[in-house]
Amino acid sequence: MGYTEHFVKLSDGVQILYTDTGAPQASSASLDYTTLVVLHGSGFNGDGLVPLHKHAHNDNLRIILWNRRDYRGSTKYTSEELNALVHGSKTHQDRLALHLAWFFAHFIKFEGTPALTPDRKAGGFILVGWSFGCATALALLADPAVIPRPLYETIEPYLMGLVLYDPPGLALGNPLPDGCVPGPPFVKNAHTPAQLCYQFQVVSAYFTHPDIATGTASGLSTQTRPSKMTINSWTPEQLERYFDGEALLRSEFPWCVGSYWAVIQSY
Repeated sequence: MGYTEHFVKLSDGVQILYTDTGAPQASSASLDYTTLVVLHGSGFNGDGLVPLHKHAHNDNLRIILWNRRDYRGSTKYTSEELNALVHGSKTHQDRLALHLAWFFAHFIKFEGTPALTPDRKAGGFILVGWSFGCATALALLADPAVIPRPLYETIEPYLMGLVLYDPPGLALGNPLPDGCVPGPPFVKNAHTPAQLCYQFQVVSAYFTHPDIATGTASGLSTQTRPSKMTINSWTPEQLERYFDGEALLRSEFPWCVGSYWAVIQSY
């Protein structure tokens, strides 16, 4: 599967853990390889996406899987940063934008990332957000004034595109359907990582919705424990490695149920 694990320290001292396939082996096809930087969702860290690595070099890709802050190996949020998140301060989103920009600049300078080709179809970076990781990915594009001009001019020739994979409406700032309240209702009574781990499993479930096309809560399934869930196919060791209930409780729920949603919605 071929990947290695690394740490990078960003300009403000924050550390990010990431796994990396490395560049494809030198050949004429690999001189313009594209680097995918993938941001995981809530609760499930980058380790669960490691199977992506095996597809990288055959498709002339370099794949980087971030562990977002508060997750294994990456710097935890300070109490001041969590307070800003809970109270919906824009500084949180601005900081995420800078962290991504600094990471791209680091790779350009120290890893020899190829610039985009003239047709913008090869080389450079594609930023990928999965689930609520899309909120972090979108931070980079949210407010142009946040990125200093020299930093912008460094990374802009390398950014090919943005992929939002299965984003929840909250990550996009979309209005909630009638009858819905912010946050996953199935975890409202979870008060410990162990309780949360059990109840949050439902996000990997397969649902049959009665009438999803209505766009209302009444058209959604109300099952609380569907019988088919991807997480049930994991070994206990995989579950322990892929899922982080502590990070979910500490820093993800304020995004979903606090006033921070209004910050995303304002862009």
